[in-house]
Amino acid sequence: MFFLLLAALVHAPSIHQIEYENHLEDAILSAVSQTQLAYVPFHVRSREMDKDYYGYCPYWIDTTYFGYFQMELLTHIAYFSVEIDPADGSLGSIPNLSRFTCIRDHGHANGVVIHMTFIVFGSSNVTTLLNNATARQNAIYNISDFMTNYGIEGANIDFEFVTSSVRDSFNLFINDLSVELWGHSGGRKDVYIASIAVPEWYPGYDIDYLADHCDGLFIMAYDFHWSGSSVAGPVSPCVPSSFWGQYCAAKSIGSYKAYGVDGSKIILGIPYYGLDWPTVSQDIGSATTGTASAKIYYYAFQNANTYGRIWDDYSLTPWYRYYTTEWHQCWYDDSVSLDIKFGMVNDSLLEGAGCWALGYDRSYDHIWNAIRNNFWDPQGIAEEESKPKYAQPALELSPNPFSKQTDICFGRGHPDRRIHLSYGTTSAESIELRIYNTTGRCVRVFPVNQCNLNASVKSVCWHGDDNSGKKLAPGVYFVRLETDDYTEVRKAILLR
Repeated sequence: MFFLLLAALVHAPSIHQIEYENHLEDAILSAVSQTQLAYVPFHVRSREMDKDYYGYCPYWIDTTYFGYFQMELLTHIAYFSVEIDPADGSLGSIPNLSRFTCIRDHGHANGVVIHMTFIVFGSSNVTTLLNNATARQNAIYNISDFMTNYGIEGANIDFEFVTSSVRDSFNLFINDLSVELWGHSGGRKDVYIASIAVPEWYPGYDIDYLADHCDGLFIMAYDFHWSGSSVAGPVSPCVPSSFWGQYCAAKSIGSYKAYGVDGSKIILGIPYYGLDWPTVSQDIGSATTGTASAKIYYYAFQNANTYGRIWDDYSLTPWYRYYTTEWHQCWYDDSVSLDIKFGMVNDSLLEGAGCWALGYDRSYDHIWNAIRNNFWDPQGIAEEESKPKYAQPALELSPNPFSKQTDICFGRGHPDRRIHLSYGTTSAESIELRIYNTTGRCVRVFPVNQCNLNASVKSVCWHGDDNSGKKLAPGVYFVRLETDDYTEVRKAILLR
């Protein structure tokens, strides 16, 4: 039975749009500043995350709940959100500005990259903006100015939905935005895109091109069943099945890769919410009798404990049911189903995972524990050294490890080398060099081959081309060199 909705083909509103609009009347709106404001600067520090974790922080999440965020497990926070006027590219108001500045400064103090989400909802609005070259360019300049005036590290673009008629215009917009932000006067800024779960249904998103012209695609791998679904079912099925059909988180990853997107550009977005539908019966696959209401994880978990958590072996997600004046079914994700999805992130070699949305778990730490179990590296990345008793370490970076040719040498007599480690009188059987950014993400692994080993010099050298270094942002990185019995980590600065 195939219950996953083709309603998405007519551009049904996403959970992002529904919740954004539902909370607006309670928001305090502030005009975007045209001058640079004070902010807590980004605190560069090492991180222990093997993957990126990218969380949306909606404007309706009160600062009370920020204290529950386990900041060491977050690499990016995208505040949600500021509208772009499709008519002229101007920026709308910032909802609950004090919450934005609070999470920005809290994130910066903890070494978490902060983005602002810029939205255009409704295909007609998206088309209006993208068909107007002047409005597109105004939006780009306004986004760039926003980076400067509010002291943040990047933009998240959430346009829902881009039709095939403006596919090329969207490509041009993202290309021009990336050129602007990557060359920003205040230092390189990130460009991330909120992207569709089923690319086959949305030909307006040229995802291979977009991936090459941004820093990451956040796959919204949820709303496979949405609030208006005619059948109650999993919001984010993990795997394909004979009952629910082929569309699921695993299928989304596979589709993106089939379109040519490298895993290093993919963030698998997962839901911290469930959908509660009134249904005809208690049975799995029941038809709905009305629109679903969203239940954040905090309440879905409590309700499942009250009514009885049911595990669906088809989708590998939980649900519960209850009766009032009619039957209800709520399908959601918990730490068990999310652990499966996090495993997919690791197995598929993705950039990382992310969530809609931070704060929906409130004081519960179940999901944080799953993140830690899957992505946390207890070894960490810090500037340190661990040396054998016979060695005199001297890892020298001159000026950085991103040049076209990089040499790694053990032994003496190589003052001209880019990277030179004096290592006494021993040789190493295994050598590994990894480069991490300040969020703890490994951005380069150098495949080191041994050569030139001789008894007098005791040196091991590697020569190779680094073609990806030129795509990295200038800034501070950590270089970790490890052999069988030696580890040393040093800071390095990538210069242009």
